[in-house]
Amino acid sequence: MLVELALALILTKIMDEIFIRKKLPPVVGEILIGIFFSLVSFLLPPTMHFINHEFSLNLDINHPAFDFFADMGILSLLFLSGMETNLEDFKKSEKSALLTGIFGVLITFLFGFLFSLYLLNFDIKAAMAFGTIYTATSVGVTARTMMDMGILHTRVGNTILAAAVVDDIFGIVLVTVVLSSGEIIEVVIGITLFFLALYLVSRYRLIERMMDWADKFLHIPFGMTSVAFGIMLLLAYFAQLSKIAPITGAYFAGLLMGQSRHSRKITMPIRVISSAVFIPIFFVKVGILVDFELISCFNLLLLAVIPLAFMGKIVGCGFGAKLGGMSARESLCVGIGMVPEMEVALVIAALAYSSGVFGIEMGTAIITTTIIYVIVSSILTPIILKKLYEKKGYSGSESLPIST
Repeated sequence: MLVELALALILTKIMDEIFIRKKLPPVVGEILIGIFFSLVSFLLPPTMHFINHEFSLNLDINHPAFDFFADMGILSLLFLSGMETNLEDFKKSEKSALLTGIFGVLITFLFGFLFSLYLLNFDIKAAMAFGTIYTATSVGVTARTMMDMGILHTRVGNTILAAAVVDDIFGIVLVTVVLSSGEIIEVVIGITLFFLALYLVSRYRLIERMMDWADKFLHIPFGMTSVAFGIMLLLAYFAQLSKIAPITGAYFAGLLMGQSRHSRKITMPIRVISSAVFIPIFFVKVGILVDFELISCFNLLLLAVIPLAFMGKIVGCGFGAKLGGMSARESLCVGIGMVPEMEVALVIAALAYSSGVFGIEMGTAIITTTIIYVIVSSILTPIILKKLYEKKGYSGSESLPIST
């Protein structure tokens, strides 16, 4: 287990460096390390004999400690996502962002749900879980592309950034409902109690007060960071008690913590430990879920969800942006900018896999398909955006004309 963790951490950072230099998303490199581990375990024999000695060649990638690191990676990732959610961007494009996020989630979910229900013959719960996977947008690739082009802070850019906030919140709530355990009445009561508790925590500034206390009385190094991490785990545990996904508690803990005046003191330390240790292991674990023993059972029909999810985002987000008062060209750019999926989609896919809602064979195929979508969308989105802007004759320092 120690050797596997050591290899995972070292190799992911090497891949991160390579991918960053090539201006590619480093998370893809981390997933590839996991796929490499899975391939090695598939190809190599369990042991090797050498001069009367037997050496184990097994990579113990299913050890509980490896799973613990991966689980902490999920929680840390969603906690940071919540902390770094920029509500100011949302306020700048409130109407168009809200409509873009809502329709983007609903249309993409509907496409995936109907596709899996009627073409893959999933039951209702599995079809809902499948549709949920492709609702979550990650605009990191889009934001970097638009920043390089000098158009990030145009109306299109602000709408994309703000819609991502709506997208994340709706996606997290949707996966909470779909993957909730227990009977319907238990789920409804659990969700109600959880969000009531969140409201009370926000209304009476309980997190702010706890952080004030930590700032006043704890003078040891990283004391506030430990308290913040503990609060995240408590909310994740409360979410689990409420029969909903722990990542929901982690995300909203980050969202509330991010509005605290102490957020700047704790964001960087949490990002350091999470990015250095926990989050890479989670993405390695995602790659490991690509089981080569089951690759012959892969349903090629699943690949059709890739263009379908593309169209769901473009149509849904573009339609929402148009309703929000943007021009047809701006709406198209917003729709394309919302296509990429990354961390949250992989988190949802991994959670759905671990819940057993798809079964092992189909779950493995869906994880593989999601990884392919992440890679394809990350590569194609910047290319399409640049072509759109070049075709219309916009330079890097210009913005799209604003129409009403």
